[in-house]
Amino acid sequence: MPNTEPDRPGMADRLFLKITQPNNLARILRWAWLISLMMLVFGYLIIYFRISEYLNI
Repeated sequence: MPNTEPDRPGMADRLFLKITQPNNLARILRWAWLISLMMLVFGYLIIYFRISEYLNI
């Protein structure tokens, strides 16, 4: 029986383990929150500029 190295986690497994650490999850959540807030603001701006001609403001 040949000498084989112990089974090591693959690159995707290591990435998943690193991403699921609490400090990385907090960073992902913060950026997701900021991106969703920006999308909300841009959506309201688009709606406002599309209907502002009908509002006579």
